[in-house]
Amino acid sequence: MLKLNTIRKNFYESRSTYEDNAFIQRNMAEKLASMLGNSYKIILEIGCGTGTLTKHIYAKCSFEQYHALDIVPEYGELLQNKFPKLLYTVFDMDMLQDYEPTRNFDLILSNAAIQWSKNPAALIRTCMRRLNPDGTLALAFFGEKNFQEIREVFNVGLTYLNGSEINAVIHPCRLMHFSEETEEMRFPDTISVLRHIKNTGVGGMTHVLIKKEQLKQYDKKFQNKLTYHPLYLILKNSG
Repeated sequence: MLKLNTIRKNFYESRSTYEDNAFIQRNMAEKLASMLGNSYKIILEIGCGTGTLTKHIYAKCSFEQYHALDIVPEYGELLQNKFPKLLYTVFDMDMLQDYEPTRNFDLILSNAAIQWSKNPAALIRTCMRRLNPDGTLALAFFGEKNFQEIREVFNVGLTYLNGSEINAVIHPCRLMHFSEETEEMRFPDTISVLRHIKNTGVGGMTHVLIKKEQLKQYDKKFQNKLTYHPLYLILKNSG
């Protein structure tokens, strides 16, 4: 597992390249937003980044408060200039139980972020506990096939939730939606694959000694393909 400071540094360094390279993440944000209602009193977004999902929620939903958490301090000024009244806090998602502990939320949402948690299943459970009655948890994140080529050749990557693990954590909330997709991107060479990953803030996955033999292996076996595995999960607090 990468250290928090490494993750923070990688995303900060990719702030100028993220939007131009994170095609899949942009599509995930748009799709997740399309599944939501139009009005929530208090919203909490986890891992908001540069506002890829935030802009869709601002355009679609009415709300009284919008809380946004991320680990990069420099995002604060950028986000607050783009999104009036946004309440941005530098905060580790794995400490969510300590964020404004006397308050719960009508909508908790996150796009392409919870896979960075030290324990994504525990984070989902914490999110469920922080919902108001009839509150909604809406997550877009990555599944176990994500970057499978990178893991096989370079033996590096995150640990993703599988279907049975997701099914085990969703109760007692009511499952409103679950779906998954597989997206394949093609690149002219393996160096371009690694550059794409770095430009989307995942540079920590490539901070390993890369051998020429591995580049040749990736090219030969996968023809410089990279798999994304987006998952969409929407739960309702029926308590």
